[in-house]
Amino acid sequence: MTVDKIPIGKFSEITRLSKKALYCYEKKGLLVPVQKDICTGYRYYTPLQIEKGIWIKALSALGFSLDEIEVITGPGDKNCIEVREMMSRRLNCIRDEIERLKMAEKVLSSEDPFGELFKMELLNWKVKEIPPLRVIAIRGHGPYNEIVGELIGRLCAEAATVPNTGGQMKVTGPVMTIYEGDECDDFGGSLEVALPVSGPVTLSDPDILLRTLPGGKALTVIHKGSYSKLGMAHKKVFDYINENGLNTCGTGRELYLNDPSNTPEEDLLTEIQYPLED
Repeated sequence: MTVDKIPIGKFSEITRLSKKALYCYEKKGLLVPVQKDICTGYRYYTPLQIEKGIWIKALSALGFSLDEIEVITGPGDKNCIEVREMMSRRLNCIRDEIERLKMAEKVLSSEDPFGELFKMELLNWKVKEIPPLRVIAIRGHGPYNEIVGELIGRLCAEAATVPNTGGQMKVTGPVMTIYEGDECDDFGGSLEVALPVSGPVTLSDPDILLRTLPGGKALTVIHKGSYSKLGMAHKKVFDYINENGLNTCGTGRELYLNDPSNTPEEDLLTEIQYPLED
């Protein structure tokens, strides 16, 4: 006897998808039953839909969104550029999560979790003159940990365009973030990312500007370690400023002195700068 219709309960058992999930996928148009009973509203699926249900279950477990799953399980080529890019982005997210979990495991398994949580090295405390810097810069607003990377990527892409790499433009210092401290809310705040440059600059991104950052006297310190601990590092800088009777006169900067893509987290170096009154 052939099977051409599978009741939702049996389909749920086969695919390991709950009825609640199946109702959600139906509403999304991702996995629609072939028949609904007019009187009871009971749903029926076909054997051909089992494979798609299993795909959805597997992709959901990997963390893909329903919109992404719709593309991957659609009629197109599963090896197309769009799908490969989705896979690459998901892999990067998973790697970031693995690093976060490793750090959490290290903290929670230590004898002094709170000490380990805020452990850091602050090196080379100095008050020094910072020269004015000619930079290409871009502003953004949102969750700091999300938009900093995006804005840095846009700046680096601009610096790498043919008119700039083929001309006389040169990058003259590390990329930096300037925290403006305005319009902060529960979701983040405003900041500017800047990259020091010299020579002629060609700008194609309308959000990127060429400008000069002011120089002057500043308190500087090198933070060694994970970017996740920079908040506590700024707190210690404020403590130092208050303990030594210094007066700040502007917004702080973070200069990223090495590349996080090829540097162990514990060896990341960030210079924190706060301008001081003369």
